[in-house]
Amino acid sequence: MGAVEIELPAGVEEEKHQGTSQKGLEVLQAIEVKGEWETKDEIGQNNVFAKDVSNVYAGKDDLERYKGASVSDLFKGLNGVYSGDARNSGSLDPNIRGIQGEGRIPVTVDGTEQATSVWMGSAGVANRNYVDPNMIGSIAVEKGPSMSSGIKSGIGGSVEIKTLDVDDIVRPGESFGLEIKTETATNSIKPNESGMKSFGRDYRDIDGAYAGYDGNLTFSKGGGTEFSPRGGSHSGNFDFNDNAFRIATATRQDNFDLFAAYSYRNKGNYFSGKGGSQRYQTSDWLADAKADAGAKDAPGDANVQSYVANLFLPGHEVANTSSEMRTTLLKGTLYLPDEQSLKLSYMHNELEYGESSPYLVSYYVGLDKAGGNNIGLQFPYSQVKQDTYNLNYSWNPDNPLIDLKTGLWMTRSDSERHQNGDDVYGITAADVRGQDVAWDNYVRCQAGANPSSCGTAPEKLPNINDRYTIYAKALQLSKHDRWGVNVSNKLQLTDDLAVTLASDFSHEKLEQKDASQDRAATTATWGNRHMGPRSGNRQQYNFSFTGDWSPTSWLVLSAGARYSDYNSFDEGLKRHRENQDANWQVNAPTDRKGFEYRRVMSDAENQQFVDAVNEEFVNGNLTAEDLPFVLDKDKVNGVRYTTESVDIPFNGFTLDRSQNPFLNGGINLQETVNNPQGVSGDYARYLVNRSYTGVAKSGTEPADKWALPKKRKDSAWAPMAGATVFLTEHARVYLRYTEFVRFPSIYEDTQAASGFGGTGVSNNAMRPEHSYNWEVGYAHDLRSYFEEWRHADFKINYYNNTIRDYVDRDYNFNIVQYDKKVYSGIELQTRFDTGKYFTNFSASYRLQQKLCDKDYAATLDPYYNNAISTCVTAGFPTTFARSSLQPDYSLNLDSGLRLFNESLELGGRMIYHSSAVNKDEEDWIRNGVMYVDGFNRPLNWHPIWVFDTYASYHVNKNVDVDFGINNLTNRYYLDPLARVMMPAPGRTMKLGLTARF
Repeated sequence: MGAVEIELPAGVEEEKHQGTSQKGLEVLQAIEVKGEWETKDEIGQNNVFAKDVSNVYAGKDDLERYKGASVSDLFKGLNGVYSGDARNSGSLDPNIRGIQGEGRIPVTVDGTEQATSVWMGSAGVANRNYVDPNMIGSIAVEKGPSMSSGIKSGIGGSVEIKTLDVDDIVRPGESFGLEIKTETATNSIKPNESGMKSFGRDYRDIDGAYAGYDGNLTFSKGGGTEFSPRGGSHSGNFDFNDNAFRIATATRQDNFDLFAAYSYRNKGNYFSGKGGSQRYQTSDWLADAKADAGAKDAPGDANVQSYVANLFLPGHEVANTSSEMRTTLLKGTLYLPDEQSLKLSYMHNELEYGESSPYLVSYYVGLDKAGGNNIGLQFPYSQVKQDTYNLNYSWNPDNPLIDLKTGLWMTRSDSERHQNGDDVYGITAADVRGQDVAWDNYVRCQAGANPSSCGTAPEKLPNINDRYTIYAKALQLSKHDRWGVNVSNKLQLTDDLAVTLASDFSHEKLEQKDASQDRAATTATWGNRHMGPRSGNRQQYNFSFTGDWSPTSWLVLSAGARYSDYNSFDEGLKRHRENQDANWQVNAPTDRKGFEYRRVMSDAENQQFVDAVNEEFVNGNLTAEDLPFVLDKDKVNGVRYTTESVDIPFNGFTLDRSQNPFLNGGINLQETVNNPQGVSGDYARYLVNRSYTGVAKSGTEPADKWALPKKRKDSAWAPMAGATVFLTEHARVYLRYTEFVRFPSIYEDTQAASGFGGTGVSNNAMRPEHSYNWEVGYAHDLRSYFEEWRHADFKINYYNNTIRDYVDRDYNFNIVQYDKKVYSGIELQTRFDTGKYFTNFSASYRLQQKLCDKDYAATLDPYYNNAISTCVTAGFPTTFARSSLQPDYSLNLDSGLRLFNESLELGGRMIYHSSAVNKDEEDWIRNGVMYVDGFNRPLNWHPIWVFDTYASYHVNKNVDVDFGINNLTNRYYLDPLARVMMPAPGRTMKLGLTARF
């Protein structure tokens, strides 16, 4: 912060500390900056404590100082903010307070949106927001929904990313600036790309390659996905396998600004750490629970997931963690008369990154549970090309009724991913009638134990129609385009009353295609075709109004409401129905399920059975040897039972509890019978197999099985209110109540298919998610006690939120709605800065995070309804919520000092995450609850201590040198919320040079 002479608005010295409401009356901020100039990052950091909403902020220096190996490292240090699938994807999937998924936490880049859901095979879907860290100027995160001006909020919060701008390059008082930034880092190695060169080749020209069932290929001598990861010490070697540079130039003139920048980064696969790896080479609580349940060990099961360090060996290369990024950014601002401005920006991204298949990694961990094989899987790179356009207009004349802001934006995103769950490499000759069987048998023999017995190589069959040419069998193509417009105006009606009106509209179109959809279906690709590629369009508009009133000097009241309306249409399903493609018709609904149980035969029934068997023996239909077996075959503990069945109404998601005889008293499973069939003692009248899932039974066939889908639409209101009370000039408490409505994403609204059942698609409309959020907080500026300090702030926040009609998937991969999700916790933020020394400490503590649905709990245990509670920690088996559980608590500590007239800054940070032991999961496993070992099992991570450090030296006004070490103690760990078992990077040193002119 630099002191400058400025002329303050008349009367500002007489204004009192008004603070900020949820919307943000800026009076407190105006008092704080009196006589001084604040950079945009100082404003953002001050807003963490000035706003009456829990938020965190990272500025340009913070982001570049600790720039890590993965895009998700952008969130590292933002306490309570995580990215799901942190080391796998090259994107952001924000998780705030355990809320995650497309549309729940919008990520905006300079006001534009580009989130998309991608298919991850058996692991389901993941939310992707593709960004280039090299062009980011700041990140501001709000936790929980709000109606803050200029913020695109969601039901779980918001992430606002701003790219570099003129002020980042041109110094105050100057008109031109040029910045050249270069970086290099250790702990990186160029990936093994040998397999990526196989596409388009005749597989028979590759030594050791032969075809198998369904056209899958085996590469016995290399050239496929398998390779041996490299080890060795790479944390201290600057071998230039991780390099980046950025060049940016800008000019600031009286009537316009111009900005242009280009960045490039090429980073190889990183190496994992070593310390603490033994924790990932032995059983943990999940594995122990499986062992106690007596379950059979299988690849990918919970009791092999704790052995990840036996596949990804400590200190070895971690496959599919490389990236290559190219970004061009252009901006221009035109300043018009009467405080008007017009700003245009354009950004082009070309992103290439490694990506792993969740199931295959889990499977190989199971195969190599004992360790020692050193197997790696290097997949072809995923690629994203993205263009964003943004046009903003603002008008803020000397008129209290006009503070107008409008914007028009568009994003175009095209991506290619090799992640549909099938083998990466394949040929179109997918059966023995088209394959070159003789050649395959010969090569297979050559790869065996006795190649000398194989004879001479047969003549190759002609490659007609490229039937032996390798194609990308697992390729997924996605095109996701969005555009939108927004407008807002703040009316300062009186000195104490302000009203803001805002509206926005967005439209998106999604087109996805799978490389296998024109080929013969396999087990791996059937689900992908029906649940993976989506195609459709969606649009939504919102209107909101908020008012901030300060009736006294110590009180600010806020109130407002938001109206939302949306519609969507499934273009992909429409095409399938018009073409009458197999498996896309409207099927007869499953309206009931049959459940078996065994009942004790009455004495008369038992005697009738015995007489019938004896008659069969007398008639010669049974031998003397068979007679005793037949008489005893239906007995349990000497008492004969008969098997019966009952149908329970089923709506495709849950059973009707009211008509379930096992739960409504019709069949009492606790009832006993005394001395049945002449056998003394008390015996259960009914016996059931608790793991029996029932038999689905279909209802009436539809009148038109090829009926076209209908447009889905809905609307809703959501109010908000808040109050801020200033206890003193420096301390305040605030209370916020906010409701928010989220409509289904385009992915959730299209092609809702049944996974395992293969019963085709449905078109069931869903209700919007509706959240009810309470927050109370206390903030205190402590500089009245430490007047010489630059900052001394304390803030604590408690939240208690409920989301009704929560959208997720069930055990059959259906997209359904659960009754509610409830979550609460406490968040603490502090900062202290004496000028020479500084420290920031923040903490998050999760009180509860539960998904609730009494009908679904009863459906998973239809006989007893006691295996699973109505409300479960994280989520029910196979749900995505199940793997979005945040740690019980997390801690962040940043500290440092400034030396030599602040030209040298030394600092470091400590990040701690507790484990996320889920007692509900443990109980389910021990009790053998259905579907617990199904897909999307949560991965277990151990408590994590990570230390980073840095040194920044300001050589002169033109040159800065930066040095940093991430993961200083070289720990081996998994990131919280990981969905792919991939360890984080080991110790990494970074060296950077920045030149400014």
